Amino acid sequence: MKKGIILFAFAVLALVVTGCKKEQAEPVYEDGTLILTPTERFDNSTEQLKIWNETQEVICVLFGYGFNSPEFYDDAIARLENLFGLEEENGLIWPVLYPDDVRNRIANLYDMVNARNIKGIIIMGAPEKTHSVLARLQEFWDNDMPYPVFSLFPQDDTLGMESTCDFVLDYERTHEDEADTKEMEQTIDKTAEDILVNAIKYIVELPSPAHLPYDDDLHAHVQTIVGEKKVRRYTDSETGLQSINHFVMESPKDADE
Repeated sequence: MKKGIILFAFAVLALVVTGCKKEQAEPVYEDGTLILTPTERFDNSTEQLKIWNETQEVICVLFGYGFNSPEFYDDAIARLENLFGLEEENGLIWPVLYPDDVRNRIANLYDMVNARNIKGIIIMGAPEKTHSVLARLQEFWDNDMPYPVFSLFPQDDTLGMESTCDFVLDYERTHEDEADTKEMEQTIDKTAEDILVNAIKYIVELPSPAHLPYDDDLHAHVQTIVGEKKVRRYTDSETGLQSINHFVMESPKDADE
């Protein structure tokens, strides 16, 4: 009798464990929008080499101002090649180095993107008028682009980037910084490469087509992509209004002080 009770208990436990795993393994999507607890998206604790499979889809990663130097670009490309593979190897990542790969004109990115099967776009250090290219892509897709666009640390027009991207992540700036319309020298945070990798992992997890939600959960999704550094919604210094999809994190120069 006791043996039967023990076996029954183990059977119930196995069903509970299996059910939990199944629940965690099957994300729920609604109308192409992710509705899953952000912190359960993926595991950042480990990375393996050559874990990628060949694919016909690509994620465009534009390396713009501050991220196009050999010091950042070379190391980032080596890491992305190992983790996700490059387009030239039938991998996931299509790197675009600004200004070289677009022949000094960011407008050329439009035709380059439309010539590929895009799963997502990540723009680092967006140069001026990048948002215009994204606006043209939105128009091409009747304002329903079938892939997400993440903008990390742009130097393009803020409102333009907000209106054309799932989210914009920037460094905190003083009122004087925001009033200065000159192109700012980009100071690279040591975690920028990790944020890029996490952003790619996030896009990989999204169905096609899908975008991050424009609701209270968006903050949590961006925080998961950033990692340990605290992220807050951007607040306009003049109007006091908070942006829906623009977030800021501590500036590297402030962290060093």
